[in-house]
Amino acid sequence: MKKLTDLKLRNQLIISTYIMVFLLFIIKPTLIPSIFNKFIFAFKPFIMGGVIAFLINLPMKVIEEKIVKHLCKRHRKLEKMCRPIALVFTLTIVGILIWIFLSYIVPHLIESISILTNDIPKYLNSLQDYIITKLNDLKMLESTKFDVQSMVQKFLTYVGNFVNMFISNFFNFTVSITNFFVNLFLGMIISIYILLSKENLILQFKKLIYAFLSEKTCGKIIYVLKLTHNKFSRFILGQSTDGLILGSIFFIVFTIVKIPFALLISILIPILNFIPIFGTYVGIVISAFIILMVKPSSVILFLILVFTIQQLDGKFVYPIVVGNSLGLSPLWILLAIVVGGNLFGVIGMILGMPLVSVIYELSSYAINKRIKEKNIEIKN
Repeated sequence: MKKLTDLKLRNQLIISTYIMVFLLFIIKPTLIPSIFNKFIFAFKPFIMGGVIAFLINLPMKVIEEKIVKHLCKRHRKLEKMCRPIALVFTLTIVGILIWIFLSYIVPHLIESISILTNDIPKYLNSLQDYIITKLNDLKMLESTKFDVQSMVQKFLTYVGNFVNMFISNFFNFTVSITNFFVNLFLGMIISIYILLSKENLILQFKKLIYAFLSEKTCGKIIYVLKLTHNKFSRFILGQSTDGLILGSIFFIVFTIVKIPFALLISILIPILNFIPIFGTYVGIVISAFIILMVKPSSVILFLILVFTIQQLDGKFVYPIVVGNSLGLSPLWILLAIVVGGNLFGVIGMILGMPLVSVIYELSSYAINKRIKEKNIEIKN
């Protein structure tokens, strides 16, 4: 009788909670998003620390397993120091890469963006004169009844304003990063604590869920978390490696053939390449227009080189570095991009793919299991 009363009380509490949340959504729909935003803001250093720890853990794990542990086996006194040594080694490599990026690449990027932003009107006028000259050579203006020159000018002005807005926002974004230095610094410290004690944190989490949930439910939670970690790790590591290789090849080739703003373009395309399907083409279109403004005669050469390198990368580099790690068909990739982009913008487009891959794999497993239990054979 007591169990029945407790069950009724529990159900009443659950229903009451649902009603209260529903009423909050109706009476004050901005309250819950506001609380959520405040929660995110309060825990931002810890969220950043978790993200940094996740990213640093990818190379640190390889360094620890492949290098440090083999060295520590020869010196037994250092066996307990494997993790700190691997972390220090990884942070040193990351620090050197960041220093190279800030000292050599960022100044050139800022200079290129500044020059491009300031000289866009001049480039547009030169491009307009170039197009009109070519049309005159082809005697196209004489056979047309509408004002081609005016149309070209309007089109170039429109596209120029768009590119100018994009570059200005990109420049403002690079400048506004300084506002996040405090959270970034705190996040780095938190990430070091997480990486040094990740086994203890995992053990504490397991104790927490096993204390309040059934063993079967805990097993499912741990499986989902491992699958999610595996998918995200392989996706980010693979895409980053492929982007680094692709960007390096672009920079070397574009520098040799003297494509203008080679460094800016070599960084822009691989970054946008993180957004599947659309990202690469957006990067190519923006880059092609930048080259068209500065050096129109190099556009065809640029497009030939880009598509050739992309094809070689797709056939030889990408399958080895990334492979079909997510196991998604083009339709599901498109779903991840569209839905993720609508919900969370560019970040949603990038992280939507591994997330949809996790949901797809879990759903496939559950559906196939149910079909097998029902002894149903489904044929194409």
